[in-house]
Amino acid sequence: MRRWHNVIFLFPALLMGAASQAVSAQGMMGRPVVGEETVATGADGTIYVVASPAQRRMGLEFGRVALFALDPATFRIRWRYVLEEEDLFASRPVVGADGTVYLTVSETMEFGPPWDPSTSWRNARLLAVREGTLKWAYELDAPFASPPVLGPEGMIFVTTSAVGPVSMPGPWTFARSSFLALEDRGTSSTVRARLDLGPYAVSAPVVGTLPAASWVVFVTGEGTGMGMSQGTVLFIIGSDFRLTRVIVR
Repeated sequence: MRRWHNVIFLFPALLMGAASQAVSAQGMMGRPVVGEETVATGADGTIYVVASPAQRRMGLEFGRVALFALDPATFRIRWRYVLEEEDLFASRPVVGADGTVYLTVSETMEFGPPWDPSTSWRNARLLAVREGTLKWAYELDAPFASPPVLGPEGMIFVTTSAVGPVSMPGPWTFARSSFLALEDRGTSSTVRARLDLGPYAVSAPVVGTLPAASWVVFVTGEGTGMGMSQGTVLFIIGSDFRLTRVIVR
């Protein structure tokens, strides 16, 4: 009986470990959490609001992400764009100089446990929307994406992460992460750089400067393996897209 007691107590622990990392993934890479920004303003004052499926429980657009543009004087809706797919979560929006709104949409993580053969997910996408029309959508390389960040030379920066079990039956770990730099070409996008950041849960990019560089991009990563942290890494990406790793301890 003692052996069975161990199994009974171990199995809930595995479930809780998988669930807690899944929730962590939602908070970092897609699911809106308390305090996350869902509003942006354009150069002309237009207010852009992202509404997530959790806020849209009724009507024909049930379960879909929606982007609204509001007049800053009257607060009336100028236009709106509604995502066709259901059960995705949107990042905070950012607005380009020409009024294009960029946002990422990521998987909700609301599916079976990692050892369930039916478990599957969709890759995240970076969307470019202008005047209520989708200009282009770029499919990223993982189901979770950070909010986009506007960089110099019209570039758009984003990080991605993927999750999956280390071995059956889990627990979950971040299998890989990437940094991407893209350019808006009007009706499509071009990838300027794609960097492999390794097995880390990564932050959204931050554009900054260094004494010897006009601009750099900072990303932080938390190492994961069997559910235990392996330390913090600061990734520094230069204008030539060379990658420097700094261990922070």
